[in-house]
Amino acid sequence: KRPIVAVFDTGLTGCLLIRPFWDILQKYLGDNGGDVQDIKSVSLALNETEMRKRNGGAKTCNIASSLEDNRRFYVQPIDLDWFDDENYSPYVIVLGQAFLSQGSLTIDMDDRIATFN
Repeated sequence: KRPIVAVFDTGLTGCLLIRPFWDILQKYLGDNGGDVQDIKSVSLALNETEMRKRNGGAKTCNIASSLEDNRRFYVQPIDLDWFDDENYSPYVIVLGQAFLSQGSLTIDMDDRIATFN
């Protein structure tokens, strides 16, 4: 069991999944008659960080995108070398403009908190 971390990337249009997560989805979908290449939508419920929860402001942000809603939507794998131990690293989902276009991302550099409305 690993955490899943969402990363917003303003220079990206679609959605990228870290390779180990992509491989798990490929196996799951393959075992059930599907393929990750057939993914036409992604829907996520993002929870705020532990620091924000401790300060009493924990919220859930629901965000989604699909090929039907945004012609720039796609899902592809990405190989990241961000972590020393691939067996315990979080699964990373990188969300691009197909998701960001639904709201506004605000980053408070002093409190080191980002919010998406």
